[in-house]
Parts: sequence; structure tokens; C-alpha cells
Amino acid sequence: MAKQPETKTLADWLEKLENSHNKKIDLGLDRVRSVYHSLNLGKIAPTIITVAGTNGKGSTVAILSSICQKAGYKTGCFTSPHILKYNERIKVNDANCSDVEIIDAFEQIEKNLNGVTLSYFEYATLAALIIFKSQSVDVAILEVGLGGRLDSVNVVDTDCAIITTIDIDHVSWLGDNIESIGFEKAGIMRPGKPAIYGDQNCPNSIIKHAKSIGANLVFVGEEITVGEINLQGDYQIKNARTAITALHELSNELTIRQEHIDEGLKHVQINGRLQKLQPNPEIIVDVSHNEQAAKSLLKWLSHHPVKGKTIAVFSVLADKNPKNWVHLFKDTIDMWFISQTISERAMPKQELLKTLSESAQLICSFNTISDAFTQAVNVVDNDDRVLVFGSFYTVSEAMNAYAG
Repeated sequence: MAKQPETKTLADWLEKLENSHNKKIDLGLDRVRSVYHSLNLGKIAPTIITVAGTNGKGSTVAILSSICQKAGYKTGCFTSPHILKYNERIKVNDANCSDVEIIDAFEQIEKNLNGVTLSYFEYATLAALIIFKSQSVDVAILEVGLGGRLDSVNVVDTDCAIITTIDIDHVSWLGDNIESIGFEKAGIMRPGKPAIYGDQNCPNSIIKHAKSIGANLVFVGEEITVGEINLQGDYQIKNARTAITALHELSNELTIRQEHIDEGLKHVQINGRLQKLQPNPEIIVDVSHNEQAAKSLLKWLSHHPVKGKTIAVFSVLADKNPKNWVHLFKDTIDMWFISQTISERAMPKQELLKTLSESAQLICSFNTISDAFTQAVNVVDNDDRVLVFGSFYTVSEAMNAYAG
């Protein structure tokens, strides 16, 4: 009797995918498109929304999903990276997809590779598309991983493109200026479809590209009123306005009333965005990891001071240019507890110490983020604050340590 192939766990699969392709980030659609066509998925959902941008993507996806669910639509959300577990990347009606569903999708992808190798992120993208199709979601909301034009999410034709914000980030892949980055993000637009720009000062490259392909570029106005929202930070008002504008533009496809918007905003949830794990002493986690996000975090901190001291548990990826923005926290953060994150792109600890040395009052170095977080929690008093930020990886390690 022939030996049956060993069933892989999700952990086995993820380990395999980490090493199955020669590049961690491999922009370009040719490979993923060939597998996508082999899978013969057709249109994965009646309405597809694609979300790109430097910051605010995950929150905008969560807001869109919450409102659509309140209107009675079954929603599928694909986001990245995850914070606590991989399954967070693929959700249907806010529920993480199961290991079994993801493994089944991976197996379907593997059967349709035809000699092509895919990156870790490309596998995740196709798995999400397979699951959303099989679950018959009404609205699929897809978050771009990096850029837009060459990101694997762009293998799908969107019914509405959203660009939340544009700032300098990922310069190795997207360019070192606003116009080149804007052009990459604009690649998710489609002819004759709405394209929403959610920030001020839209790059000319976005306006030009929308015009050249005949996309309907719409700017988000401040006249859109946003009621109670279950997320901290002024910037979430902007994300909410962006989501609401997109849903208005999709009014021929989706019936969204004001009560759906109000209820959706009241109940929206997302991890790692000014999330309070506990009061007294207060523990806040935030995935801020670039200059634009750091400025938003600093604004929130200045409007929500604590009586005691603030200890930051901090680490960052090497490509985030922290020397340009860590000094902003000079008068806000009393102590920095640092380590190197578990990522190949992590900034080495010695370089992190050097970056902080000019502006930090006190720096303590630890072997792991988990150690740094545990020690920070141990030394604070009730009037103090522990602030975890700098990277998704930093927040993930701290939240896992907090969960015990």
C-alpha cells in the first residue's frame, strides 16, 4: 500500500513558504497572475475594494468591513502583516479563517503552480481570494502589501480603489519621492471605476494616472460628518471619511444607509492601533513605524498625558529611517527599553542605540522585545505609561508576552 503524504500543519506550511522563494519581497504580477488564472476563480466577489497607502490601510479596511456588515453584507478582508497569528490576515465577517481553510487554499495553489515559485505574501494573497470565492462573500476588501502597481493584490480588478495617504516609505522598492510613490500606489486604479484619495495634497502622479486611464478620481472632503468611532486618534476620523466616501461612490452596488455607517463606526475593532491593553499602569500598543505615523502618535500622546513617566518599548526595521523621527519624542518619552525585533529587516541593536543616543534621556537594552516589555511593566507605577511602538513585529512580540 502506497504511503500517504504527511499532512502539513499551518506552521509547517508557513515555514515552507518562508523558504520556497528566493526573495522575501518580489514585486511583479507575471508569476502570481499565471497561477491566479490557473485557479480559474473568475470574479471573487460581486464588489471588490482595494486599499493602498502609506498609513491607515488596515484601519480603513476595518471601518469598511464593519459598516458593510451592519448593512447585512458578508465581507472578506485580506490584510497584512498579522500581529498575533497568521489567520488574522484572512477574515470573513471579522472571524479569522481556520487553519484547515488556509491549508486547503495552499494545497489548491500548489496544484496550480505549473513550475512557478511564489513568495510568502503571494501565497497569502491567492489563499484569501480562494477563500473569499468559496465563502461567497458579498464584498472583498483587499489591503495592498507594498506599493500597488506590482503588488500581488493588483492581480484582481477592483471596483473601487482607495489610496489613504502618501508619505516616504519603502524607498528601496517605491522610490524616494512623493511622485514616484504616488505612481506606484495609483497602479491599483481601474478605468471607469472610482478611485478615492484620502489625504491632502494629492501627488500629481496620481491625478495624471487617473486621467490617463479614465478612472474617476474622488477627493475626500472634510464636510463628511463622523460620529462616535470606536478607535483612538484624530487620524481615524480621516480614515472613516475615506471609507464613507468610497461607499458613497459604490451606491449603485451597495445599499449603505446612515444608520449602517453610525453603527459600523461604533463597533469597529482593530488590534495594534493606539490599543489600550490595560489602565493603571496604562499599556498602549501602536504599530507606528514611519515618520507620518510617528507624528500622529505624538499628537495623540500630547493630548492624553499621564501624571507619571512614559517608558517606550521600541524597535524598528532598518529601512524606516528612524533617525528622521525618533527625536520627535525627546520631551515625551522618559525611558527607552529597546531590543532587536525578530525580522530579517530589523535594525541591529547597536545601530538602534546609536540612533537614539542623541535624543533619548535614558536607554536600556534587552535581549528580546519580550524581555524589554516584561521589565517595563515591572518597573512602572500606577501613574506611569508603557508605550509599545516602532513596528508590527514589536507590537506582536509585546502582545504575545502580555498574553503570557
